[in-house]
Amino acid sequence: MRTLTAALTSALGAPVTRPAFLVQIDFSTPRRWSTWANVMRGADWFYASDVRIEGLQVEAGRVRGSLVVGNLDNVIGALVLNEGVSDRRIRVWGDDAGADTAADLVLLADAVGGAAQIAPAQVAIALRANTEFLVAPRLLVGPAAGINTLVPAGAVIKIAGVEYRLERR
Repeated sequence: MRTLTAALTSALGAPVTRPAFLVQIDFSTPRRWSTWANVMRGADWFYASDVRIEGLQVEAGRVRGSLVVGNLDNVIGALVLNEGVSDRRIRVWGDDAGADTAADLVLLADAVGGAAQIAPAQVAIALRANTEFLVAPRLLVGPAAGINTLVPAGAVIKIAGVEYRLERR
């Protein structure tokens, strides 16, 4: 569990908060945007009024939401077309204008890009977990794999919130 710094706790407890997102996409040259001002928090985050996060949901092994970036200058559209965005690392931090150090940033999502929709006004990039489409080679559980004790058939195990019922061949 992460503890909040004194500056961030004070900023969040103030009568008026100034929340913001800091977003980084790891293109060949990383692009960093802030949703409230130019920020120096260990790296330069440039203000972009046309960057927003929509429907962000982060769970164990699952990320949902989208990053929407203005494309009136065609820069982000060209980057997405030229370098691609599928499986490209995208990180989102929460911040407050009243807190002023890199330690005050709270990592909200460490995701990768999914499908992108490019339009003249904006580019929408779907966010997903980096492990979502991973697969492993098939391996049968048994003595040949070094497993000599088996859970009984019909047992239900829960992994990352998904229940699996064990069956035998």
